[in-house]
Amino acid sequence: MPVYNVEIKWLDKAIESIEKQNYKNWEICIADDCSTKQEVREHLSAMKNSRIKIKLLEKNQGISGATNAAAALASGEYILLMDNDDELAPSALHEFYQKIKKEGSEIIYSDMDIIDAKGKTRDPLCKPDWSPDLFLSQMYLGHLIGFKKSLFEKVGGFRGEFNGSQDYDLLLRMTEMTDKIGHVPEILYHWRDLPSSTAANPESKPYAQTAGLNAIQEHLDRVYGKGAATANETENLFVYDVRYHMNEEPKVSIIIPIKDHADLLKAAIDSIFAKTTYKNFEIIILNNNSEREETFTYLKKVKEEHDNVIVKDAAFEFNWSRLNNYGMKFATGDVYVCLNNDVEVIEPEWLTRLVEKAIRKDVGVVGGLLLYEDNTIQHAGVVIGMGGWADHVFKGMKPQHYGSPFVSPMVTRNVSAVTGACLAVSKATIEKIGGFDEKFIVCGSDIELALRANQHGLVNIYDPNVHLYHYESKSRDASKIPQIDFDLSDQMYKTYRKNGDPYYNRNLDYYCCQPKICAAVQQTVKEQEEKMLLKRKRETGLPQLDTNVYEITPYTFRKIEYPNRRMNLLVPSINAEHVFGGISTALKFFDTLVKTLGYDARIILVDAEPDKAAIKKYSDEYTFVKAEDDSLVAKQIIPYSNRFNRSIPVSENDYFLFTGWWTAYCCQDAYVGFENTFGIKPNIFLYFIQDYEPGFYSWSTKYLLADSTYKSDYPTIAIFNSMLLKEFFDENHYHFTHSFAFDPVLNDGLRKALEQMPAQVDKKKQILVYGRPGTERNAFNLVVAALKKWVMMQPDIEEWEILSAGEMHRSIPLGNGKELVSVGKLTIEEYARTLQETYAGISLMCSPHPSYPPLEMSVFDVKTITNTYANKDLKDFNDNMVSLDNISPMNIATHLTEICKAYRPQVEHVTANPLYVKNEHVFDFIKDIKEILG
Repeated sequence: MPVYNVEIKWLDKAIESIEKQNYKNWEICIADDCSTKQEVREHLSAMKNSRIKIKLLEKNQGISGATNAAAALASGEYILLMDNDDELAPSALHEFYQKIKKEGSEIIYSDMDIIDAKGKTRDPLCKPDWSPDLFLSQMYLGHLIGFKKSLFEKVGGFRGEFNGSQDYDLLLRMTEMTDKIGHVPEILYHWRDLPSSTAANPESKPYAQTAGLNAIQEHLDRVYGKGAATANETENLFVYDVRYHMNEEPKVSIIIPIKDHADLLKAAIDSIFAKTTYKNFEIIILNNNSEREETFTYLKKVKEEHDNVIVKDAAFEFNWSRLNNYGMKFATGDVYVCLNNDVEVIEPEWLTRLVEKAIRKDVGVVGGLLLYEDNTIQHAGVVIGMGGWADHVFKGMKPQHYGSPFVSPMVTRNVSAVTGACLAVSKATIEKIGGFDEKFIVCGSDIELALRANQHGLVNIYDPNVHLYHYESKSRDASKIPQIDFDLSDQMYKTYRKNGDPYYNRNLDYYCCQPKICAAVQQTVKEQEEKMLLKRKRETGLPQLDTNVYEITPYTFRKIEYPNRRMNLLVPSINAEHVFGGISTALKFFDTLVKTLGYDARIILVDAEPDKAAIKKYSDEYTFVKAEDDSLVAKQIIPYSNRFNRSIPVSENDYFLFTGWWTAYCCQDAYVGFENTFGIKPNIFLYFIQDYEPGFYSWSTKYLLADSTYKSDYPTIAIFNSMLLKEFFDENHYHFTHSFAFDPVLNDGLRKALEQMPAQVDKKKQILVYGRPGTERNAFNLVVAALKKWVMMQPDIEEWEILSAGEMHRSIPLGNGKELVSVGKLTIEEYARTLQETYAGISLMCSPHPSYPPLEMSVFDVKTITNTYANKDLKDFNDNMVSLDNISPMNIATHLTEICKAYRPQVEHVTANPLYVKNEHVFDFIKDIKEILG
């Protein structure tokens, strides 16, 4: 925190907001830049807090020098920047810590707003996730910003010649060193609105505009080489326009599908020839079953007038995807521009701008600003999930620059997709990722292509300086969208409905094209689906039911010859954020299984693409291959979450190991078709069963689907992760060809921590809850109801802390001045430390699976309340386990009160459950499986 002549009250407000953080491992590093107001230096000198480090500079060094001096005081691994008169939200440091822990981010930023002198906030800015082209247009990262101290030192800190935009210059240099850039979509920073601040008036620091321009230009020179790109100022302060220079004009093929409406086509082509400054282009008109004589007359005339206009008959039923792919076959250009026939060019450099971005090696598709006839916005980028499907953000708004609550429509930025009405893509990109998906007939394939580009590591760009009018689908009835387009889009958008579009913000209302803050910050998936169905009803006049079961998006097998026996693990994900509990155990079992059997190994990822960390972790042992490849590599990983129109190679020597019920269902179902087509029956299946999964979906379609996987006619070996679970299946008359069971074993990391525990363990007055509000079977709401009763019953409640681990959520008021504070998903080391210091815990599981958390708590000497279920009763596991048959909130609260009355600050560590703590023979039954397989 650099300080210079700040009013004491604002400085104290800033420091107070740090002291109120619910994350406590912080220090404040202040450098006073030789303030001329003596009271500032006296106030700083009088501070006695050991966590506030202060350096009083003897000479004014400017903002960069002062910030560097403050950073030199830092002993932490990460540095956060804060102005001396702003405020942090109480959870700011905790949210940053969670982002670092989860993703290993080296640069982190949050959303922000402006706070006035009376403490009222306004003008929130809800930012997209990392958007490199937006960052070259404006310093949108703003506040709060944090970064790794080693990265700061590596780039050399702040540079005084960029004062005013010194943070912009610093971060541009940092982004050249790392791509680990994390965004916390929460308003964690309040930028003070004072007469002298940029927050109140951007023109209060006019020198910063030039400094920002120079910072971008130096960055471009470093990245692309001098003369390759130029940063320009725009009419809007702190907004820049980067142009990429081309040594020569690549040829462009403009592809325009038509059916009649010669008047629209003529207007479009006339505007192209009259206004376009770019000269090296051809126009390919695809005549898709035109019927009117005036159309044929015009097509003949336009060919005669322009030798770069080509007309091709496309005598097949209308299919937008097929038409554009068909046009590419005749194209001779290096860049394809898909263009509607109902557009008119406004901006002469529209094509130049599209091309200079499309030919960048890191770019997928490029689109521009399309306007209605009334000069309001028709398209300024597509947001996936908007309206439950996908829609054009800013639609209906005026094309004016304003940056709240989202970034301005008049700034170049990255987007998930652009409309196919004006879409540029290089030939090289199409050769890399493939053309449009022809299963889409009217709409959706433009978005699918853009998302596929993202999956290949490319960015898509919206450039607001590409101006065209779009008279939106005047030549065809846009309401006649076939059901297949809805169905394919349903599958494509499901992740975005749940998690939001990374280039938008989850705090904005997805059911309004004009950006506004959500009434409820995050809607549930169910609420989104209900709105989606309501929208479809409004559009068609009839209710359309969402009958898709997303979990069972089909697998497709193709026959290959593979020489060796191979075990295939069907698993949702190998990303660190998903690998805990069940997936972790399944991976360990699979590894032991293939080593014992001596089989080749293939892991098929059915729900999530592997992230960079997962690829790095597994690349030493496994080769990542595409589903399309008939690879013979002995150890493979195939990402298969995006399986539209994709198959995986399967031979007579393939064996399959299921994890979740949906992996079993899809594989069993795929083999029915595979057997009918190729006559290949499956080898005996292996089913790794870790819970009674129909119970996750009471009385429903998914209940029956999950249940059906236990009743397949195909021979199956069931492997249960506890004897209790196997007994439950036996008692409920499920039958498998063979069955085995093993009991849970303590995680290796926890075991090592347990072995190092002293004979006498210090315990805090602390309750730990296994809190997963997103997982109904953990009965989170019931636990909260019990805690609300307990805080009123516990005599010394003010001395107790209540923590929730397992899933990040907001703090929950319990009454009597206490809150349930979420610590999120802890690392193994953090979890072990928390268990060691915790006195009592609550972990419920509404299923026959014993669940790991209560077992883990109890061996760490935590008095643990859990529940019985059917044949499950953990009361005899050890003396720390309290297993309740009556799991009402009052009964839990009563037992917790009795436990806490017996609190002692130190307890004797009792070594219990040795076979749970360490069991090197847990998978010994694999030798029996080996005999069965022969």
